[in-house]
Amino acid sequence: MERRKFLKMATITGAGLAIGCKKDQIVPGTENVTRKETPILIIGSGFGGSVTALRLSQKGIKNTLLERGRSWIENDFCSFSKIDKRSTWLKKKAMIPIVNFSLPIEKYVGVTEYHEYKNMKIFNAAGLGGGSLVFGATYVKPAKLTFEQVFPSEVSYDEMSEKYFTKVQEEIGFSGIPDDIYNSKYYLYARSFHEQCHRMGTESHRLVASYDWDIIRKELNGEIPLDFLKGEGMFGSRNGSKNSLDKTYLKKAKESGNTTIYTLADVTNISIRTDKKYEVEVNHINEKGQVLEKSIFVCEKLFLCAGAPNTLKLLLKAKTTSNLKELNNQIGQGFGTNGKTFFRRNIKEDSGDYTGWTPGDAAPYFENPYVPILIENIPQPISLIIKIGDLHSNFHVGLGLSKYRGKYDYDPATDKLILDWDKEGLSDVIAAARDWVDKANAANPGSSTDHILIKDEFLNGVSYHPLGGCVIGQAADMVGRLLEYPNLYVNDSTLVPGVVCANPAYTVAALAERNIDKIIQEDFL
Repeated sequence: MERRKFLKMATITGAGLAIGCKKDQIVPGTENVTRKETPILIIGSGFGGSVTALRLSQKGIKNTLLERGRSWIENDFCSFSKIDKRSTWLKKKAMIPIVNFSLPIEKYVGVTEYHEYKNMKIFNAAGLGGGSLVFGATYVKPAKLTFEQVFPSEVSYDEMSEKYFTKVQEEIGFSGIPDDIYNSKYYLYARSFHEQCHRMGTESHRLVASYDWDIIRKELNGEIPLDFLKGEGMFGSRNGSKNSLDKTYLKKAKESGNTTIYTLADVTNISIRTDKKYEVEVNHINEKGQVLEKSIFVCEKLFLCAGAPNTLKLLLKAKTTSNLKELNNQIGQGFGTNGKTFFRRNIKEDSGDYTGWTPGDAAPYFENPYVPILIENIPQPISLIIKIGDLHSNFHVGLGLSKYRGKYDYDPATDKLILDWDKEGLSDVIAAARDWVDKANAANPGSSTDHILIKDEFLNGVSYHPLGGCVIGQAADMVGRLLEYPNLYVNDSTLVPGVVCANPAYTVAALAERNIDKIIQEDFL
């Protein structure tokens, strides 16, 4: 079978069997909807769903995983320099954040989805492997100081550090950027940041990432075209260098024979039957988002791992329009953007024409007079679009331990979520970032904050790190159970209490490891 025809099939199973849905199978109503039985159903294939599927499968527990996006092969991702329909989930325009630029595209099941709310734009992934497909693959363990200010004491930092963060490292494998790559011209921007911090009397730390560095070296040596090293990666790794979840957790789960995966399976509603089994309504779609077939999955145990905001939509919709009326009122509350603010600084030193895709360094500033904050120096792929030569700048994201939280509600009339988010909600993070900037500029004469490229000097209306809304110990119990209904679990980023003061992927994965470990012990064995 040709590869592109294969990708248009609607499902992939753990045994490697693909099952397609023909257009003539579309039927009105529900009288001929296909019903499928499975003991365990998992919705979503990001860090929470992937961890859940693998650990269940390793215990010999049969499970089925539904992913609304497609399975991606690295050459199928689009580039940042030539953005097309593959960038965006079922919209007619692609949105480039920060610079607030958009361009028309065809509707397609692209790899990133964006949500435009009042005062906030949220970006999340769509595809087998979730956020691991598009993030910079940096795995940053939060500091104990900040972790314990956010999570309830029942989630022990020491246990997480000694056991569950270690499990993630073992499965994914990551390391610091090797010296030959870090010392290349493509990481001059990272080295300039390191020097800036050194002059401040503080230190930056080289970040770890999950890549096949030998493939990156081939770029460096001119054996394959430049991709990662010139800043491509926002819409996926096109040369296979990233060790995303589809190559790690999900691959092992499928190979076990105990996990069946359906892609292009868009969940629309959940309900509970009188026998306490769950019914999950699914639209099987093609790559244009058209519904090919409808099915209902019936399961004994249901794990929601679709992330924020999609898990929240399923829960709030079920509470409002389905028969899960007793779901608690904490669902939708406690939402945060990981305390993100973006800002850019002009500097006197060279910082390079191109910036390697994974961030090189970050500097903690936890003694900040406002809130603890981590300043991460991130790539800025401007030269992919505009040939301007050396950038002479550092581009930053501040991840602050903000106290502000927003709230999600569901509107049944539009079938959409509404986010209540105060434009000034992250004022504590902006104050912390500004304090760091003032110190950095004072220690580095000739540097200044740039408010030309970024309209707002400190931009906080965009986030790639949506967290919370079904917070552990509040909406859910201490392992993610929704106690109003039996065998209903959440195990994803919505459990995280809004911020982690680091890239949250490592924390989400480790928390999912902790939760499923305890759930298997307490609810299965």
